[in-house]
Amino acid sequence: MKRLISRVFLILAVVSVFLLPGIALAEPSPTGQFGRPFNENQTWSACGSSGWLFITQYNMQYNNDANVQKYHMGEDWNGMCGGDSDLGAPLYAIADGQVIFLDNEGIPGQGKRLYVRYIFPYTKESARLLTFDSAYYHLNGMANGITWTQGVPWSGSVVTLGQTVVYLGNTGTSVAHLHWEAQKDLTIPLGSNPYKKPLTIIDALKYRAPSIIVDDHQNVSAYQLVANQWTIFTMTGNAPSSTAYVKYGGQLKTIKDAATAGWVNSYGVIFSKDGGSTWQYYADADDNFFENGVMYAIYASVTGATFHMPVPQNQYQEDRARMDMIHAVENDADFASVETDTYIHDPNWDPNFELHYMEFILSGGAGFAYVNQATRKANPLERYTSYWDPTIGTWTPWQLVDWNKLY
Repeated sequence: MKRLISRVFLILAVVSVFLLPGIALAEPSPTGQFGRPFNENQTWSACGSSGWLFITQYNMQYNNDANVQKYHMGEDWNGMCGGDSDLGAPLYAIADGQVIFLDNEGIPGQGKRLYVRYIFPYTKESARLLTFDSAYYHLNGMANGITWTQGVPWSGSVVTLGQTVVYLGNTGTSVAHLHWEAQKDLTIPLGSNPYKKPLTIIDALKYRAPSIIVDDHQNVSAYQLVANQWTIFTMTGNAPSSTAYVKYGGQLKTIKDAATAGWVNSYGVIFSKDGGSTWQYYADADDNFFENGVMYAIYASVTGATFHMPVPQNQYQEDRARMDMIHAVENDADFASVETDTYIHDPNWDPNFELHYMEFILSGGAGFAYVNQATRKANPLERYTSYWDPTIGTWTPWQLVDWNKLY
């Protein structure tokens, strides 16, 4: 719900400052910005080309070769020249995090492996933080200083964004490449087979496409806040409030948590669509959306705080669409599993929207039903879902996906 407040009130606003104990966290501490696990512009001597490419597999893609007819939970990346030309290429920490497992011996099918845990502020999780493990497979070896002691909690190396942690290899596989996972379910047994069939909705929700997490957090707008003053800025691009955060004293908090801690005004971030003549705020400081071209302001109550706003680049809309469709039916008992090999993307479905759809297998052998997702071309974070409801025998109305729900 939007609320209207006067400009005069904003200038005279007085904020009650109080501090609450921080959330008790296991290491690592929450991070903000993310980056690729490789140098996106690396030039390969084998062919003189630069960059990276998927070899065959995106997250949840169906692998239909003679040996593995299952769904691949993760992404496969290779240097632009292909083959073993990228053997030994450095791979990086995608953010500040901590090693939670490493295997320098290797096992069949997976080779040498490294798992790094990352945490970032995200209002749509119960702890207002999202924690996931990033797994690297088929490694050539670990970088110097990357260690972990089996059986000793939080004994792994603390890593920083962009730090070389491992080297790409061909262990456990026939061709050198990076198998890269984002495991949202922290109870997945280490070393479990990253293939599933059938791909149940329960299993699908244990993973996320790692590239979309990076893409959503790679471009961060940051604003230095001044105590007892309003910091005003005009938005470039569109971004959800769910991943925005305030950093102060080495801690990262969501907008609402920063307000509760007394770092910023209780309104959180306010906005004006008429050039600053009138200002509005949301009753829930975390339930808003930063729109391109709109003016915003945030009032700091402490010295040294910064406001950070990750701006999604929307380069992996197909991954987002598949996850939206899974979320659309995750609580409907009629739907049992998803068949991503049926996924279709129609960019010309409508002048304003792109259409995505795929089949889901119904429970109890009752056949299948389609789920649709529509993405607005002008703002890919505006999405809608609809599905064939077998109980009532018709399509559900188009439902707006919460713009703040990214994962």
